[in-house]
Amino acid sequence: MMEKTTISTKKHILKFGSIFGILWILYGIIRYLTNNMTTWNWKLSVIEFTILVSVIIYGIYSYKTANSGYLKLVEALKIGTGIIIVGTSIQIFWDIFFLKAVAPEVMDQLINLSKNQISNQGLDQDSVLIRKNKFLFTTSLIALIGNLTLGIVVSLLSGAIMQKNRDPFN
Repeated sequence: MMEKTTISTKKHILKFGSIFGILWILYGIIRYLTNNMTTWNWKLSVIEFTILVSVIIYGIYSYKTANSGYLKLVEALKIGTGIIIVGTSIQIFWDIFFLKAVAPEVMDQLINLSKNQISNQGLDQDSVLIRKNKFLFTTSLIALIGNLTLGIVVSLLSGAIMQKNRDPFN
C-alpha cells in the first residue's frame, strides 16, 4: 500500500506570494524610473495581468509537482488566493512606503489625475493630509479587491485544468 503524503500549502503560499510582491515592487520601480507612474495604457495592464497570472499558475503547478502530481481544486484555490493575499499585502505596504517616503510628489500627481478632483484652494494642511490618506486607503482597497477577484478566477481555472485526485482505492 502506497503511503499518502500531503505537502504543506503554506510553504508555497509564502514563497510565491513573496515572489509576486517582489515582482510587483520591481515593476513599480521600473515604472517610476521610466516616468510612467501616472500613465495608464493597455500595455501596462497586460504586464500587470501577466505577472499576476504567471505567479499564481506557477505556484499551483509547483505545489502539484511537489505533491506527486496530485492536486485538488480546493488546494489550488487555497494556494492561489493565499499567493494573492501575501503578494498584494507586500504590494500595498510598498506602495504606501513609496508614496509617503520615496516619491510623495507622485501621490500628488495621482490625486490630481483622479476624477473626483477637489480644488486645493481653501484647503488647510489637515484637509490635504486627510485627502492623501483617503487616497492611499482607497487605492489599497481597490488593489486588494481587484487582485483577489482575479486571483480567485485564475486559481479556479488553473486548478480545474490541473487537478488530479488520488485514487481512493489504493
